[in-house]
Amino acid sequence: MLSRRPFPFAPFVLSLVGLAFCLWVSLSGGKSLCVTDGCALFQDFSLAGFSLWSAGAAFFGLTLLTCLLRLSRIALLFSAFALAADIALMAVMAFTAPCVNCLIVGLILALCFFALLRENAPHRRARRSPLLLAWALLFVISSGGMLRDASEPWSPLPLPEHTAVQVFFSPSCRACQTLAEQAPSLSDAAWFPVAEDSRDIWLIYAMTKHLEAGKPLHEAITTAQHDIPGLADAPDLMALPSYRFGLLRPEMLLLQFRLWKNRARVLAAGSDRLPFVQFMGLPAFLRNEAAPPSSTLRSEALQSASELPGIDLGVAGFCGGEAPQNCKNDNSVKKSLSESSGLIDTSGMTQ
Repeated sequence: MLSRRPFPFAPFVLSLVGLAFCLWVSLSGGKSLCVTDGCALFQDFSLAGFSLWSAGAAFFGLTLLTCLLRLSRIALLFSAFALAADIALMAVMAFTAPCVNCLIVGLILALCFFALLRENAPHRRARRSPLLLAWALLFVISSGGMLRDASEPWSPLPLPEHTAVQVFFSPSCRACQTLAEQAPSLSDAAWFPVAEDSRDIWLIYAMTKHLEAGKPLHEAITTAQHDIPGLADAPDLMALPSYRFGLLRPEMLLLQFRLWKNRARVLAAGSDRLPFVQFMGLPAFLRNEAAPPSSTLRSEALQSASELPGIDLGVAGFCGGEAPQNCKNDNSVKKSLSESSGLIDTSGMTQ
């Protein structure tokens, strides 16, 4: 026998949308909406053998059925349990990686819970739910993480089609300048400038202009250093009003925002030194025509890196840039790298 309560139209529509979305992600993977790594992390997530998306589809299906039967109080109970589970999931995302598809489902779920709460709580004060408050707080945190992860670092150079190396550098860092001399050899490397201080912002600004004119990276850095009077004396440089207040120009504010994003990537990776190099797969300068067996890949890769002029894998992330010469002769770094047993075998990876 149907309840005499009015038909819960809003929860019914939201449940239908949620069911359709969960089925779409379950069948297609939902990759078209993925802008963060969290989508891939939670796509195959399961608990006790039950898929996250199957559980979502089952919940929205039950809510849809109870709405059709006008059993809104039972639907509200289902929604409360589901919202509590989503709070736990978003707490996990806060410590791992945000998932766009999960946030969309969570938003539909919260709206459905709120709509059912309005159906069953005629007084406004009764609609105040600690569950909604906790969910809203975690949703804001996860959304901020999603925007951060979706924001790619900025480079004044065209990015290669298949990026295997990411180099974060400062144009005033001498170790970085040594590495930049080998930019033509690193065809699959992406270069991201980072400002260590205010004068670096002006140096990167001048370097960008030379890169737009077609100059290679190292030459653009060298030429930019001669373009700015007083660059060798940082306090005198920023004491000039034209440089200090010039940072407030719209184009300089945009540049500073981009450089903050790049610096945030370095700090988020757990490093506070430049140059900072990240490898994604096997770089081109370590690949041979005939791929060696996986058992000998590591030793040959280290040997190839040590024979490449001007580049030492033991330098990246360990040089502060303040020394007048590169620290490539630091044998202790080489030794620790070669003796490490935690390297990931990427011999099976393709670009």
